[in-house]
Amino acid sequence: MFRDLLKRSQFRSALAFTALFGASVLFLFSVLILSTTSELEDGIVHRVERARDALLGIDRRFGFEELINVVTDEAESVGDADSIFSVIGNDGRVHAGNVTNVKQEDGWQLVNRQQRQPGASDTGRNNNRYYAIWADVSQGRLLVGRSDREARQSKSIMMQSLGWGLLGTAILSVGTAIILSQGTQKRINRIRGTLSAVAVGDLNARVPTGPAGDDLDEVASSINAMLAKLQRLVENVNQSSADIAHDLKRPMMHLRQRLELMRDEVSTNSTQFESFEAALESVDSIVGTFEALLNIGQLQAGERRQRFIPVDISQVVRDVHEAYEPVFQDQGFAFQLAPLPEHAIVAGDRELLVQMLANVFDNALRHCPAGTAVVVTPSCGRSTFHIAIADNGPGIPAPERSKVFERFYRLERARSTPGHGLGLSVVAAIVELHEGEIALDDAAPGTVISVRLPLLN
Repeated sequence: MFRDLLKRSQFRSALAFTALFGASVLFLFSVLILSTTSELEDGIVHRVERARDALLGIDRRFGFEELINVVTDEAESVGDADSIFSVIGNDGRVHAGNVTNVKQEDGWQLVNRQQRQPGASDTGRNNNRYYAIWADVSQGRLLVGRSDREARQSKSIMMQSLGWGLLGTAILSVGTAIILSQGTQKRINRIRGTLSAVAVGDLNARVPTGPAGDDLDEVASSINAMLAKLQRLVENVNQSSADIAHDLKRPMMHLRQRLELMRDEVSTNSTQFESFEAALESVDSIVGTFEALLNIGQLQAGERRQRFIPVDISQVVRDVHEAYEPVFQDQGFAFQLAPLPEHAIVAGDRELLVQMLANVFDNALRHCPAGTAVVVTPSCGRSTFHIAIADNGPGIPAPERSKVFERFYRLERARSTPGHGLGLSVVAAIVELHEGEIALDDAAPGTVISVRLPLLN
């Protein structure tokens, strides 16, 4: 599901906006945390300096012993457990305080909380530290320090707030992106569905529009206008083709009737009789061409889809094979049908499916020499029915394979054989109407025509 979401441009745009917004918030919060932490640390330093100055004043006014008493009271106080003190005499002995083993260095230093004396009041964690500084007094040295607990707690709170804020923003943004992308995707799917319906011949399909009048509605309106114009053009072309075919077919039928009457008036052994027979064959070929063109036009217009019903394509293959088997045998072909799937149901027009297979078999009979082996191999996949009709005949040159489904296209060597070059064009139109796929490949030697049709669930 997430891969499908990533394919949608609106979802990727929302993620990009979320990442940009999150990066901006992260940068601003980082600056805020650093500045706030710096202010708090400066405040700790100032408090240590004030405490140091106060104790130095006691030493100057009341003496070293009073300093020891005050430091002892402060070190034992539970009201200010975040402060540390230490008074060391000139003899090196610790006279008062709540920390031990602190090096006497000049300037500020960081003291670990583990250096507090056992039993001293403490409210911090082991990873907290003290900002501490040594100062000279009348009979030794004085250490004063303050914990950075407040700064660390403030930093921790802000970091947690930042984390929860970013998480909430990400969840809200991704959720909003999913909802918006699903709504947009539904409208895109409606457009895709309409175009797919038009592609299989339903020229009445239109993209539904809403009252919003947004950019997708504008696209939908443009598509609908284009489809309406396309429908008018196709209907005009189909009507013109039908009118022309009917107008031409009628005089051709009259011509055929007159030729038949004239043929019947001459002797069957005369050359005139053979001429009339050849003329009748030419008329039949012209009428067949008209009918094939009309058939292709109807198929490409999708009119026959309204007659689609569930059809057992396995039974269709079996019936057509049984009908053509004697024909192949009479002409010296080996005609073999591989085992059929028991049932394979497709949505289609049985008459057209029969015509599809008949045209492929007729094509093999017409263009392959006697002795050719033709093998029909059907199979079923999860969602498609596949049938391959392979022969070991002369085959089709590679440059011409992509052209055999075009109207009136005939191989150079086949121009002397009967036909109008529309048989495989009709096959391709039938397969397209059934939303299938057709391909022609080299059977080495020979040719294999593969047809795939979608199965009904």
